[in-house]
Amino acid sequence: MRATTYWKRSEELVTGWLSKYRVDPFFRTEVNVVSLQVAFALVILVIVAGAFSVLYHNVSQAIVEGLKAGIATNASSAVAPSIVDELQQLKTENLGAIVLAVVFTTALFGYIVARITLAPTRNALAAQKQFIGNIAHELRTPLSVLKTNTEVALLENNMTPDMKAVLESNVEELDRISEIINNLLSLSALIQPERVEFSFVDLSMVVSDVVEKFSALAKRGGHQMTVRKGPETAVWGNATALTQIVSNLLKNAITYTPHGGHIRVTVEPSPNNHVELIVQDSGVGIARKDLYRIFEPFYRGDPSRTRGAGGSGLGLAIVSELIKLHRGKVTIRSSVGRGTTVAVLFPGVAGRGKVGSEAKATNVPNEISVDFSSR
Repeated sequence: MRATTYWKRSEELVTGWLSKYRVDPFFRTEVNVVSLQVAFALVILVIVAGAFSVLYHNVSQAIVEGLKAGIATNASSAVAPSIVDELQQLKTENLGAIVLAVVFTTALFGYIVARITLAPTRNALAAQKQFIGNIAHELRTPLSVLKTNTEVALLENNMTPDMKAVLESNVEELDRISEIINNLLSLSALIQPERVEFSFVDLSMVVSDVVEKFSALAKRGGHQMTVRKGPETAVWGNATALTQIVSNLLKNAITYTPHGGHIRVTVEPSPNNHVELIVQDSGVGIARKDLYRIFEPFYRGDPSRTRGAGGSGLGLAIVSELIKLHRGKVTIRSSVGRGTTVAVLFPGVAGRGKVGSEAKATNVPNEISVDFSSR
């Protein structure tokens, strides 16, 4: 009776353990890591035991052969030095083989342990981003309906000023939510960068389109905007992603620049077959303590900087990821009260005319200045 009870309890324990191992990824990882560490210890013991066995065999054989050689030549005085030299050589060879075997085994098991340990985190992150992407897609339709209905309601002539102000505020907030959703979708798309299609894109054309898109916003802020475009600014990239990079940088510059400020956008060739995009503003600037964290998702800086500016804290994080996707480099220089300069360096398109310092030496960039401060 006791044996049966013990057997049932053992069976329940094993079944529960296997069920938890199958369902809980973190418990499964713990078990796998411990098992690999035990296996690693066993492999090291086998290597050491095998090495000592081989070393013992070689040492015995060296001693025996040395004695036989000494007896055959009747030169007993030369036996000891020859045996010592042989043993020293065996020691060096076997020690080198043991070190190589241990290092290789350690590296192999370390890689396997790292892969197994990070697998749940990697899968959880991918699932989280996929979930965010799915939710963002689902929210798009009802938000679009709400915005359309609100805009239709604004067409009514018999509307009180207070009601009109409320509806206009609702439209602005809906636009804000739509922007957040678009940023979330961009983060979700960055999970699989291999799906992003690349082609030859003229960065100057992208900048022109984005500047035209934000001209109304700059006009409302009374900003002076200057656009400088150089020749041969083609890059190998994704047009939609490049548009989002320029849009986020320009919108930040407009948002955080006081009324009547100046914003300068430059796109021109750079040495070593690169194209440089520079967005410079005379805005409030970024504090040193925030400058190192502005590319973190959902990070918000000094409240005095973000108050009333809106945003989700995703814009610069997406910009950073998209720049990495294009194998580019971003540099930010900023000082509180003196403005911010963002410089992005993209690899240019090789074999499409003169690029870099040669192009700048033989061609004069076009410059377009748009001033909204007096309108």
